[in-house]
Amino acid sequence: MLVEVRGKVPGRSRDDIPVALLELAEERIAVAALIERAVEEQIRLMEADRVRCRAMLDRQYLSADEIRAQAAGGVIRLPAGEPAAPDVASEVAKARRAFERGVFAVFAGGRQVERLDEVVTLRIGEPVLFLRLTPLVGG
Repeated sequence: MLVEVRGKVPGRSRDDIPVALLELAEERIAVAALIERAVEEQIRLMEADRVRCRAMLDRQYLSADEIRAQAAGGVIRLPAGEPAAPDVASEVAKARRAFERGVFAVFAGGRQVERLDEVVTLRIGEPVLFLRLTPLVGG
């Protein structure tokens, strides 16, 4: 079964997150495994351009605490210069933590999923969406 995973960051005029096409053996998958497979594929698709890959990963999975820490310095920036190749295991762990903290929501199987251990049934032709949640100003 071929599943399309899209990432969306509200307020961005264009999506820097590539659509990840995942080949799955079954239509049922745990959310943790879905996140793992999607992040692995995003990195694979972007590996030729490390700067763009790093920016995409940070934009989608940077936590509110990391944003606050950078804001305390007066500006929020993505790392400058040529970053090292992303460590896939570390990026998957970061994405899973981000999901658990509510940094992004996952919509799959016709609904929003809540937990990493939740198993979803994917439908042919229905994409999975990773939606970056943006805190409102003032709370």
